[in-house]
Amino acid sequence: MKPHMTSKATSHWFCPIRSALILTGILVLAACNKDDEPAFSTIPEIELIGIAPDTVVEFSDVLIITIEYRDGDGDLGHEDPDVNTIFVRDARLEEYDGFYIGPIAPIGSEVAITGQLNIEFPSLFLFGSGPTESTFFYVYIEDRAGNKSNEIITPNITIVRE
Repeated sequence: MKPHMTSKATSHWFCPIRSALILTGILVLAACNKDDEPAFSTIPEIELIGIAPDTVVEFSDVLIITIEYRDGDGDLGHEDPDVNTIFVRDARLEEYDGFYIGPIAPIGSEVAITGQLNIEFPSLFLFGSGPTESTFFYVYIEDRAGNKSNEIITPNITIVRE
C-alpha cells in the first residue's frame, strides 16, 4: 500500500509543477513579443516639476527649473556637444536658448527612459531700469530623431535689482 501512496504523492506533486512550468513558459514567450508598444511614446514628453526660487537677485541667485522627461526609444541627448537638446525661452525675449546634454541612454539601445533634469540659470538680470521685473519660461526638448516634445510654461518669477 505504501508504494501506491508514494505513487499518488509523486503524481500530485508532478502535475502542478509541470502545469506551472508550462504556464510560466507561455507567459515568458508572450512577454518577449517584439511587437509590444514602448512604455512611452517615442516622441519625448516633459512635465514641470518645479522652479525655484520664485524671486531671484539679478547676477547673484541661481534659478533652477526642474523637469521630468519620458522618451519611448531613449534617444535624448547627443554625442556632439554642438547639438542642443533642451530649449528655453525667457518670455521677455523672442529667441530660444539651446543647451547641450550628452546621451542619456547608450546610442542605439532603443530603451524607454524617464528621469529628471535641472536647468540652471546663474545670472538672470533686469532688462529695464526699474527695481523688479517678472518673467516666465517656455521649455521643450528635442530628441536625436528631431522629435520635439510638448512645451511647458513655468510660473512667473520675479527678478530684483542687487
